[in-house]
Amino acid sequence: MALDGFGSDGFNSPQSQKGFQHPLFGDLNRKDTVVIGRRQTYAFDVVEENPFYIHLSVTGRCYARCQGCVNSRVTAFFEGDRKDFIPIADTRPERDAACILNLARENGPGRTIVCFYGGEPFLAAEKMNRVYQILNQSELASRFEYMVYTTGELLKSALADFPELVGNIWLYSVSIDGLREQHERFRPGTHLERIHGSLAALKKVRKGTVLMWSTLREEQSLSDCFEEFMFLKKKGFADQFFWHWVEAGEPFQDFETYLRRYEKELSAVMDAYMQWIRQGRILPVAHVNELIVYLLAGKKRNASACGVEQAQNYDLIDGKIHACADLPAELAIGRIEADGTPLVNTGHLAFLVNYKKDLGCYSCGVHSYCGGRCPVQAFTSGYLRMVQYCQLMRLHVGIVRTYCDDIVACLNKNGMHLQDVYDQSAFWAQFTDVTP
Repeated sequence: MALDGFGSDGFNSPQSQKGFQHPLFGDLNRKDTVVIGRRQTYAFDVVEENPFYIHLSVTGRCYARCQGCVNSRVTAFFEGDRKDFIPIADTRPERDAACILNLARENGPGRTIVCFYGGEPFLAAEKMNRVYQILNQSELASRFEYMVYTTGELLKSALADFPELVGNIWLYSVSIDGLREQHERFRPGTHLERIHGSLAALKKVRKGTVLMWSTLREEQSLSDCFEEFMFLKKKGFADQFFWHWVEAGEPFQDFETYLRRYEKELSAVMDAYMQWIRQGRILPVAHVNELIVYLLAGKKRNASACGVEQAQNYDLIDGKIHACADLPAELAIGRIEADGTPLVNTGHLAFLVNYKKDLGCYSCGVHSYCGGRCPVQAFTSGYLRMVQYCQLMRLHVGIVRTYCDDIVACLNKNGMHLQDVYDQSAFWAQFTDVTP
């Protein structure tokens, strides 16, 4: 897969274009302007944990009407209200639970995380609960833990109807895009006050972790999202924070303005991070903590951010098996038989990251962390948006790197280890889109 707009003569190649001229880092379009490991003077090591996980799309229905919805723009292109129109059929619990059991057996011993996806999974809560019951009554029950991606708005009602399922979920990924005005502007079908009410009810019974996931669009403020997270954290409604730049087709309308604002707002987050770590606490921003682990331990991802090309995870959607739930339907890698038998061909997944050759990722100084970011973006846009994200990623890594010496000093002063950074927060990054 090549990106639209890349020319063999190099005229349109990202290498031939000048990027934003940053006063500290220089041309952000240069692959060597920010390099992980260039100043590697730290002697840290970290033991990582990577459980096997399977995504199940419970339903394609959703009422949130999010701006730039990846399901309606990429996965199953359509227009209209997804609350009534079903672009992806609801799960068939007996078939899909049997498939999950078969995949878990094939993977061997160890934890398996079952990730309920959508749409809004709680619009089909009865079917999701039936999958949970089948797995929980199987011989592999002790191996399963459960995650759900949700708007958060329906948690309260689902808790009343299915208290065992909702109360025992291991990780809740709740989509919140800032304080009320900003959130409801970009997710107009939702109401933040109702989400707060659901999280308050959940707080009383939950055993698992709540991760607030923000999707950043050009018009959005990261600071607004961070303020909302800190409010939720203080109330005990959320535990971890993650943000991700939206997968969009068109280039930024005013990239320079956005880049300057992002730098200012990320720096404010990092200043808050330093306030916490001086007190011996880890500010739970999962992907920032993972980046700190990469910077201090010299880690290398050796794959795309989500590892889509490695055939280590499976996404079950409407009787088909995908390498990623957000990729177009025609890119399925297998199907599920009526009895739940998975038929999968993973031998051709390398093409999903062919765009990295066009971008020159393998010679980029931040590739060991970025990994080419998100392959879905390559199916969503031409090269210009991708190259803008390359510059943003270099800026993101560069800013966090400037804090590393002070972070190390604080870790040492407080008798902390880099493993604490991983265990308390960075671990959770793998259950997101991983990089911003």
